[in-house]
Amino acid sequence: MQLDVIEESLGYTFTDHTWLTRALTHPSSDQKRSTNLAYERLEFLGDAVLELVVSVELFRLFPKADEGTLTKLRSGIVSRQHLSDLCRKFGWCEQLKMSPQLEKNGGREAFSVLANTFESVIGAVMADSNYNAARKVVLHLMEESITNAYHYLEVNHKGKLLEVLQAVDGTGPDYVVTLIDPAKPAGPFHAKAMWHDMVVGEADGTSKHRAQVAAAQDALTRKLWEQK
Repeated sequence: MQLDVIEESLGYTFTDHTWLTRALTHPSSDQKRSTNLAYERLEFLGDAVLELVVSVELFRLFPKADEGTLTKLRSGIVSRQHLSDLCRKFGWCEQLKMSPQLEKNGGREAFSVLANTFESVIGAVMADSNYNAARKVVLHLMEESITNAYHYLEVNHKGKLLEVLQAVDGTGPDYVVTLIDPAKPAGPFHAKAMWHDMVVGEADGTSKHRAQVAAAQDALTRKLWEQK
């Protein structure tokens, strides 16, 4: 493990590197589960820290948003997809210790593994120091995500659909986007979410991206793959 790589991305130096080592240890490589050397307990702690920090920042940044909207915004930011994207972005997945079998099966790219790793690293900072230090790290890593929360709310529908369909047979959706009126090249657009040549969701949107997001949301509502 190159712990200095992790610390550099965090903007934080550990007093006790045991916490960070544990945060980067997947349960599959911990042969003596009773020793609690894996990241599961830290994942629990990190999840709580993330929820609190993100909740407080959203409450502060979006004073006109109601409870339901704030909840959806938070869900988008702390979603499995977004946390796994951040873990990959910062290169933490490359430092993760796991069993050869899990690595062979694509463990370093799995949504759940990467998201859990992100949470466990935040938990490790909390365990090594205190809430204020952990909060600073979360904001350092996620300030842009929180500021652009409405974007991640939209992205979450596509990410959730990808996650759900990959869980079925390992394949994700494709999107087909067409102009509703060819005379208006700027839109609006119609998008179809395709999976195994089947339209699982479709919707219109003022942009290609919004049409795709709406189609993914429609697919998640209809769940047509369950009938396949």
